[in-house]
Amino acid sequence: MNFLNSHATFGFMIPHYGSKKSNDMRQLHLLVLLGSTKDHSSNQKLVKFLEKAAPVIQADHTHDRRPPLWEVFPIGGLPYFDPDLDKEIPAQNSDQLPGDQLMQSSKLPTVVQQLRAKAADADGILICTPEYVFSLPGILKNALEWLVGSTCLADKPMALITAAASGQKAKESLELIVSTLGGKFSADSSIRIQGVAGKFNKEGELCDDATIQLLKNLMASWLTMIYQQETLHISQSNRL
Repeated sequence: MNFLNSHATFGFMIPHYGSKKSNDMRQLHLLVLLGSTKDHSSNQKLVKFLEKAAPVIQADHTHDRRPPLWEVFPIGGLPYFDPDLDKEIPAQNSDQLPGDQLMQSSKLPTVVQQLRAKAADADGILICTPEYVFSLPGILKNALEWLVGSTCLADKPMALITAAASGQKAKESLELIVSTLGGKFSADSSIRIQGVAGKFNKEGELCDDATIQLLKNLMASWLTMIYQQETLHISQSNRL
């Protein structure tokens, strides 16, 4: 499966507001950041499982049948973080800009502008990562550092998966960073899958019942947060 511009087949009843498309069939946009660039990695397999399992989860939580857009942003193409290039738009104007113009500057690399715009426009963001030397992979840490100078994750519904031999330190680090950036997650939507390599069979299919249930709970919790966030925004918009 090509994760870029890939589609799942579930949906969620989301109100429409702001600069997002206002037609009844607007797709839910779910952005994925993968901490592993390895082909056929355990992290990729976990995301594929969520895409496939989503229709059943959706049927249990909503009557909406609109297919959302799953998109994996290629964070391997980001340059090393350089604060000298991070010149954000003045704060008093940023709340008036659509996502595709958010935080643009003459020095900020185009691919960083794209990451920030997609993060700002996404209805929810999933981060799935391994643990390297008791910490986050450098490629993911670099991507998150590029988001520090923005408000892209403020109140953003997040799903966090740390999947590794242990993963405890990476999970703690990821939760601290996402919290610092303003992202929203719950105990159910931030999980650790210890010994992830042993959760798959020879065909690469997830076969561990406990892990399957953990992922289903994560998906349900994440979608609930997205729904609540969108409902809050539409309610606030109606008061204006």
